[in-house]
Amino acid sequence: MSEKPLMEADERKQVTDYLAKLMQRPVRDKRINAIEVNPLYHGSSRRRIEVGQHYADLEPGAPSQLVVAIFESDSFLVCTPERGYGDGVPYIFTRQEVKGVEKEG
Repeated sequence: MSEKPLMEADERKQVTDYLAKLMQRPVRDKRINAIEVNPLYHGSSRRRIEVGQHYADLEPGAPSQLVVAIFESDSFLVCTPERGYGDGVPYIFTRQEVKGVEKEG
């Protein structure tokens, strides 16, 4: 039995439109479950970021937040209720930092 998605299709469309306007770049609405990242900032180690999980330090000093979606643009955009989900700037991971992508399906 599959779980209900964190975002319904109409919500995803609103968020991708918001992000495209904010980033001034196209945002693909691919359903990404997780990314494996090796952040470039000092002191961060390789980690997996998965939709539906809470993470602290998505950038240095960031509080624990629930990841509600990950979108692909020129970079990968990690959205939380506080960042990128209709307000604020998402957490951004460059293609150089992302070592793996797990898509739904």
